[in-house]
Amino acid sequence: MKFEKYSFEYPTPKIPYYHLRLSLTDLAGKGNHVVTGVTVDGVRSRDFDVFNDGEKVIPAVFKALAVERLICVRIDWTKGQRHEVSVMLFDAEDKTYEVTCTAVASGEHGYWNRQWKYYASHVLEETIGLERVQEPVHVILGLYSDRIQDPEAEIRVVAIHSKTGIAEEIPSQVYGVSKWEKWTDIHCQPTTTVELAFSADVAAYEKKVFLIFYGNPEASKPLYPSDLKISGSGYALTVENKFYRVSLHSESGSIDEIVSKDASDVTFCHHLETNGTMQWNPDVYAPPKTWMHSSDWVAPEDFTVISGPVFVMVKRYNPIVDYEEVDCSITYLFYSNNQGISIESNIDVNKDLDVVALRNGSVVLNKETTGDFAWMGMDSRVRTVHITDMPRHPVKGMTFDARTPWYSFFNAERNNALGVLNLEFNGIRRQGGLLEWEPYFYLHWGPWFYVSRPIIYTFTSNNPQRVMHMSAGTSFHERYQLVPFTKSRQDDGCSGFSELDTLNRKARVPLSKLMAKFDTDTRVPDEWIPPILVSHFEELVD
Repeated sequence: MKFEKYSFEYPTPKIPYYHLRLSLTDLAGKGNHVVTGVTVDGVRSRDFDVFNDGEKVIPAVFKALAVERLICVRIDWTKGQRHEVSVMLFDAEDKTYEVTCTAVASGEHGYWNRQWKYYASHVLEETIGLERVQEPVHVILGLYSDRIQDPEAEIRVVAIHSKTGIAEEIPSQVYGVSKWEKWTDIHCQPTTTVELAFSADVAAYEKKVFLIFYGNPEASKPLYPSDLKISGSGYALTVENKFYRVSLHSESGSIDEIVSKDASDVTFCHHLETNGTMQWNPDVYAPPKTWMHSSDWVAPEDFTVISGPVFVMVKRYNPIVDYEEVDCSITYLFYSNNQGISIESNIDVNKDLDVVALRNGSVVLNKETTGDFAWMGMDSRVRTVHITDMPRHPVKGMTFDARTPWYSFFNAERNNALGVLNLEFNGIRRQGGLLEWEPYFYLHWGPWFYVSRPIIYTFTSNNPQRVMHMSAGTSFHERYQLVPFTKSRQDDGCSGFSELDTLNRKARVPLSKLMAKFDTDTRVPDEWIPPILVSHFEELVD
């Protein structure tokens, strides 16, 4: 019994690590042969996969009736290296065998860089048939602390070309690091948690391997080129990439202006009521208190900025002004080479409150840059209206479903447009009864044009004096994107909005990813270690 063929391979979606592929043609004993152990250059290895006729099998068994039997053993090879592999087996009669192979790596595209000792593998998959170019990806890694010293300096992300095996280092950004080192035993080991972002190019329906290298204490922090720039100070920040320039309000940090690089003579803004920002909400109105918005913050205390070559984040978290019952957080995400500006808001009602209005999902514009409105209905049809043809304030111009996939303000003559991708909206009530809400969108116009999403809202109804209850322990979450773009002049089936519709489809179904795959460290026990339970329970017995 011997290995008939071997080849050294680069990481693939099926086997996402550098490996030696060995083919076992004949079996010496009777019945199936169970793999009991593998060594590489005299050192035990627990990182291997066994395939019978192309199907991975767990536990690792070579089947007697299989035509093709393969074992792929993790080896971080480079061209010209010599390796000796031994595989231990026993058959149906408990006879034991050892099959060995000495192989020299002759292929190209071996281990990326020997200065980095470790790597984790991620396989990203495109699932809806739309090519992804520079799509942002966020991952979280738990690394043994003795394997890494300075994550910001050490970590590198390398994309593996699926057909050629060519390895390409791509821009990445470490934006969070924490350490746990309270004790060491069979249950827990000191761990460094790393939050990491990178931008991925993945073809339609492709699966692609991305390797995250670490374990090089001599590495320097990389400096990657980026179209993403941040300037200004305090709350008055300006963030731009190749698609847009966004200015934040000097007192609140809310989005104040957006300029599309395709139409730099057009500034999407509001600059009328109160502080004049174009992103008002979340807001609350509970008389006799005044109506207040998150944009009414003046120097919110909890203010965080993260910046790097992949993304810029601006996060604010404070009670709504004059409403200690309502906490609010708003997060802006600006990505390199990405057209959408991501907005995420959370409302937490901490005390019982009776309101005339509680809203989120706002976009407020003056009437100089747009005058028309489009939306994709729940039936996937695109409709358009001229805004001032609709009823005027104080009556709502129109209402539409809170689940509407996207909508857009635009100028029918100049074709400049600001789209909104409505990606997530949900709420929870932690105590008592069911969620108290009645969400929908409405378009409103007067001195301004705006869209908002009521949660509770009686103000512009025909019975506006009603005050409705909102229970403590209730929270609401939303995520949407603002997309400045130029509307197509051609009827493309989406009334000129096919670009926005494609961006919406991509944003709703990002690249699929599972957990990272690591090599098995020698400190990991051979046997499964049960968790610490309140009372004993035998989980391995049926």
